[in-house]
Amino acid sequence: MSPMKSFRRFSNSFSSRLFFIFTMFTGIISAAFVFVLITGEIRNYSERSTEKTQLLASLLAGSVILPLYSENVTELNRHAMAMLSTPHVARIVITNSNNTKLVDITSPAIAEGTPLISSSSPVTASTASPSAEAALSGVVPPAATPLGSVTLSIDAGDRVETILSAVFKTAGLAVMFWIAVVAACYPVLKRVTRSFNTLTEGLDSMMGGNFSAKIVIDKDDEAGHAAEAVNRLAVALEEREIDNRNLQEELVKAMQLEVQEERRMIMAKLIQTNRMTSLGLLISSIAHNINTPNGAIKLAAQHLAGSWKDALPILEQVTKEEGDFTLGGLPFGVAKGEIKGANESILNNAERVERVIQDLRDYNLGERYELSPGVSVNRVVEEALTIIRAHGRQGEISITPSLATNLPSITGNQYQLEQVAVNLLLNAMQSMPGNRGVVTVRTEFSDETNEVRIVVTDQGEGIPPEVRKHLFEAFFSTRIDKGGSGLGLYISNFIVSEHKGRLSIESEKGAGTTATVHFPVNPSDFKQ
Repeated sequence: MSPMKSFRRFSNSFSSRLFFIFTMFTGIISAAFVFVLITGEIRNYSERSTEKTQLLASLLAGSVILPLYSENVTELNRHAMAMLSTPHVARIVITNSNNTKLVDITSPAIAEGTPLISSSSPVTASTASPSAEAALSGVVPPAATPLGSVTLSIDAGDRVETILSAVFKTAGLAVMFWIAVVAACYPVLKRVTRSFNTLTEGLDSMMGGNFSAKIVIDKDDEAGHAAEAVNRLAVALEEREIDNRNLQEELVKAMQLEVQEERRMIMAKLIQTNRMTSLGLLISSIAHNINTPNGAIKLAAQHLAGSWKDALPILEQVTKEEGDFTLGGLPFGVAKGEIKGANESILNNAERVERVIQDLRDYNLGERYELSPGVSVNRVVEEALTIIRAHGRQGEISITPSLATNLPSITGNQYQLEQVAVNLLLNAMQSMPGNRGVVTVRTEFSDETNEVRIVVTDQGEGIPPEVRKHLFEAFFSTRIDKGGSGLGLYISNFIVSEHKGRLSIESEKGAGTTATVHFPVNPSDFKQ
């Protein structure tokens, strides 16, 4: 392996990251150590320089008490020059009690702009010599008489050199320590991470699909425990992969066996869809062909009603003058009521035909019906029973209604709800074995849930669980080969949902089925 590839491999390894982190950590500690030492050195240098300046100022203040008291400038200058000869003393200023400068001398060896450290000490007249603490601190004894002050400045020019020297020495020691620690710890880190490299290589092999590879780490530590866990996981994954392959083979076989049946079901659904399309076209054609003669019937009935209204007073006058006579094979007194009822029946049935045709058109176009309050659920059930009885679909099946009294009305569409009731009753009748049995339909009100219910119960064979979960899917039917459309429950569930209600089916195989429609009474979120 080339040096460049080796370097790249090392740079991307866990060892390199751990080594980098350790190097940075020790570097930060070393830098902090250097910073603390240099800061302490600077503080110590400043404190020593300040103490030295304070001490020299106190000594000079103690030696110029008498000259300052007599304001002997010559003697003061002599004492100041003697102190100025002390190394690093740069300037001396002596003032009297009125803050008048009597002496201000600067050493000629000090260049202009040189940094100075200054300290002042009071000059007091006292019978006792000041203590060492008083001399250093410059505290005036309570009984002392102030004569003036001495301000002494020393040269701080060597401060930079002293600090730089300390920085170089400390930094050099820190760098040597850091290099020694890093060099000593690198082999240790490499040895520690060797187990992780082995673990990583084993995981890479398993990611490639080789679950038979085993990770061998002869250590009873975290890496060894992790290797054992990974080996156990590899065994489980290998077993899972074998199970998956077997399951896939079984699924392929099952799909091959079921593909013909599935194809037949799909074709049946496609045929049913085509039938629904044809049904829509047929509905449009029937609506057009019926509306024309029905309109003529309605117009003729209205004309007959108007004519009969005009002729009735004349015929009644004839009865008064000549007595009763026969009209249409019936006495006039009976015939006039029959004629009026027949005419009203013609108009009512023509309007009913017109409404049915309009409902067929709306249903075919998918329009939403208008919802209105005051719909009686009992009347919905009664109309649905009338429709079923009119079509003669009961056979030997007995339908037993049980309608609750004082049932509150709901907001909805009368004709849509009738369709739901008809669909549920037809489903119940179709589930009867041998087309015999009893179907019960009842209405009830629940105070607890504030809802009106329509409950249809049959004594059929029940619905298997695998079929029950598909009941509300469009075009799903177990009777497609017998004329079922697979749309009855789908449409019923849609209508009930539009009324903010719900449709539930409970069934047990061999124990019949109960379909319950729940309608809310005046829900606050209902929108007409």
